[in-house]
Amino acid sequence: MRYAALFPAVTIAALAMVPAACSRENASDREPGRDATAPTDPAAWAALSGFTGIEVTGPDNVIVTRGDFSVKAEGDAKILDRLDIRVKGDTLEIGRRKRFGIAWSDDRGATVRVSLPAIRNVEATGSGNVDVDRVDGDAFAADLTGSGNIKVAAANLRSLKAEITGSGNLDMAGATENVALSITGSGDFSGNALKAGRGKVSIQGSGNAGFASDGPVDINIMGSGDVTVKGKAQCKQSIMGSGEARCAP
Repeated sequence: MRYAALFPAVTIAALAMVPAACSRENASDREPGRDATAPTDPAAWAALSGFTGIEVTGPDNVIVTRGDFSVKAEGDAKILDRLDIRVKGDTLEIGRRKRFGIAWSDDRGATVRVSLPAIRNVEATGSGNVDVDRVDGDAFAADLTGSGNIKVAAANLRSLKAEITGSGNLDMAGATENVALSITGSGDFSGNALKAGRGKVSIQGSGNAGFASDGPVDINIMGSGDVTVKGKAQCKQSIMGSGEARCAP
């Protein structure tokens, strides 16, 4: 009888300790995986430099211009507090801080304005859009795996490499001596204002591609995607599926 009376008291005391333990555990694990050295305020972002590429993983819209290094973010204060902007290697990474191991995704994004002397590559894996005023030089690479869009207003390149594996669209204008384009998703490459000296296009999916060329263009289609090349291009075609290749002035 004595032990029976003690058992409920011990059980109640043990249960009373559980919420407190859980609370301490959650408090200490509030934002696991967050790099304490990553800059978290606008002044620190503005001082970031030394990058030639940009990677966007969240819903933020990024506007890229030519100039001295500068990074500025605009938007709701709560959204800005969630931003994770840092330089890793030669890449400026723009994303979201994590909480409980899960990235925030319940906002419409901020506007991040980035200025740099020269840009060599852009990677977009989220739903945000990236607008670039101009690219030039030996090479530029665009990698689009999310639902956001990438737009380049003016290009003057020797080599352009573009990969689209998501549903977003890539829009480019200007000129390049060589273009290598790969589409494996439903996104489109819109280069109606882009002139290429020569090109290679591979489509495996429903995405479409278009640009202008007067040189040799190698086209490989597996799926329902279409390729349109305007100009006097000498096109070599390999098509499996319902897709079409059109090479005409």
